[in-house]
Amino acid sequence: MDDRTLRLRRKYSQFRVLVMGKANAGKTTILQKVCNTTDQPKIYNSKGEEIDLSAVAPSRERGDHNIENEMIFEANRRFIFHDSRGFECGSTEEFKIVQDFIERRGRERASRRQLHAIWYCLPTDNAHRLLTGAEARFFQECDPGAVPVIAIYTKFDDFVLQTQQFFMSQGWEENDAFNVAFNCASHRFTNVYAKVINETRFPPSGDVQLQGKNYMNKPDTSCNKLLEKTADALGDDALRQLFVCIQNNNLDLCGKWGVKR
Repeated sequence: MDDRTLRLRRKYSQFRVLVMGKANAGKTTILQKVCNTTDQPKIYNSKGEEIDLSAVAPSRERGDHNIENEMIFEANRRFIFHDSRGFECGSTEEFKIVQDFIERRGRERASRRQLHAIWYCLPTDNAHRLLTGAEARFFQECDPGAVPVIAIYTKFDDFVLQTQQFFMSQGWEENDAFNVAFNCASHRFTNVYAKVINETRFPPSGDVQLQGKNYMNKPDTSCNKLLEKTADALGDDALRQLFVCIQNNNLDLCGKWGVKR
């Protein structure tokens, strides 16, 4: 490890991400892939005390959820994740909590408490409702400042099937419709559906399309595209170097940014 890398690691020791999106948006699977594990994360409160995972399980009432809680996977403890469970029912209170968290952590001077990136998971299994009123409000009203927002379009295999159905409705045979859909779904999604988000007041810094849980759970899949998009969006060189350094399984990313492990 060279002197430059050592200096960078002294400035930043962990990378903090706010993960947004509704329940069943595929958030946990993505984080497991990023940390190269199948284990569940440990949860810590703002005092650094480990708390019972069942206390923040998705099936519990919303009142048990706290955006300040930290999720850490033992496989890679240099990532710290915070979970926002989405703005269900258009909750003004929840929106304000998230907005305050982003503003406060984004401006935090202590690097160990700073928010470094936001990953917003948006399922594409119902692309016509990709941007609900609550999500539209986030991209129109919530200024992330210098914190990059990466839109993660999950369950993209479902959108491919929807595109296949579209072509079949135009008279295409099933197999032909699937082949065409597989090749053009990404372009169609970007130009028809993601365009709405990209034209908001505070559009994402980047986006990535990921397949559904069944595909993502396969051992040979990865979230390398998400990692690359995040690294590209980071404006601070030292922070980018940290982000690249803490990847355990992406040598291509290290090579792109000239990081020596």
